Amino acid sequence: MDQDLFEQAPLPLLTRFQVGDRVKLLTFPVGIHPASYQLDVVITSIQDGEFEGEILRIAPLGRLGHHEAHFTLGGHVAFFARNIQGMAA
Repeated sequence: MDQDLFEQAPLPLLTRFQVGDRVKLLTFPVGIHPASYQLDVVITSIQDGEFEGEILRIAPLGRLGHHEAHFTLGGHVAFFARNIQGMAA
């Protein structure tokens, strides 16, 4: 379940998110050489409080230089509003 990969935002956002909004997500460390990622995602669907989005940008945080990519541009992830860290440009 993708939702388990994402950290909860420190403060809840009061924004009502819609399909087409671009948001930022932050992962817990994942992969063979654990690294966190900041993902920019465009929301593609919302159903019963669960969001699905397409990955537009991937920024590894912390440990760099590993070659195993855990996420791919154009890939899809599922998440909740509480996982959204902010709006993406």
